Amino acid sequence: MSDVAAFVRRNCLIYFRDRSSVIFSLMGALIVILLYLIFLRNMLVDSIISSMPASFPYEEGAVKGMVDAWVLSGVIAIVSVTTTAGAFQTMVQDKVDGKYLDGLMTTMSPLKISVSYVLSTFVIGLIMSVITFITSVIFLIASGTEVSMTGILLTLVLTIPASLSSSMIVYTIVCKMRSAGAFTGMYTILSVLIGFLTGTYMPIGTMDTVMQNISTMVPATHMASLMHRTLGTESFDVVMGGAPLETYADVWNTMGYELTMFGYDFTPMMSILYVFGMTALFFVIAVLINRKNC
Repeated sequence: MSDVAAFVRRNCLIYFRDRSSVIFSLMGALIVILLYLIFLRNMLVDSIISSMPASFPYEEGAVKGMVDAWVLSGVIAIVSVTTTAGAFQTMVQDKVDGKYLDGLMTTMSPLKISVSYVLSTFVIGLIMSVITFITSVIFLIASGTEVSMTGILLTLVLTIPASLSSSMIVYTIVCKMRSAGAFTGMYTILSVLIGFLTGTYMPIGTMDTVMQNISTMVPATHMASLMHRTLGTESFDVVMGGAPLETYADVWNTMGYELTMFGYDFTPMMSILYVFGMTALFFVIAVLINRKNC
């Protein structure tokens, strides 16, 4: 497996040496954060406050902390998708330049080459997700948002399956692409859609039932929901802990802390199993594609 490790190292070095590629991979998350801070933060806070009973006590600062934790946990989930997708540019460029065919002339099999691309993008996605995670946690702590050490550590652990599933799924999508233009178009569409599908640009509970079901089919949506729970439960309870049970549950579901698909309510464990199941499914699809000499 030394040849696979060497190829993974090569792909990672190519990615991180291209500073513009690194910056653009994070650009989607940076844009979301900037748009949130400049335009959406006050709107979301006002929307939540207006939905509360008139007699319900709250502190605006605590509500902002709750919304901050909710948005930033969603951004971490988005980055796991956008950065892994951006890292596959190396594979597409190798096909454009003919380097992919050169690799097939070595002792490495097509399967090993594919595994190397997936592993390298997983490593890249994980590194970039951890960077985003650290930045988000620092912001939340600095702003006085209530977070627990357990929640922080669990969120960090969740970046692993988030990056792995994104790497496998995106690989299956881009495997047959052999032009930079096709890849750029796919990456642009994915970067825009993933924020809506994960319920980060707008709470998933505000979508209609059809869109909620479609969004919940996406593994990244489950990762975002899990991160909402791990990183945002404490700040949520600070605001909503004294609310009537019905109000608490309504806001909890609207903001995507709990997901429902075709009437089935996902528990955290079921969400994790769903993500691993979808990752395994796309792995099988990728194997079938490799057999056709993708």
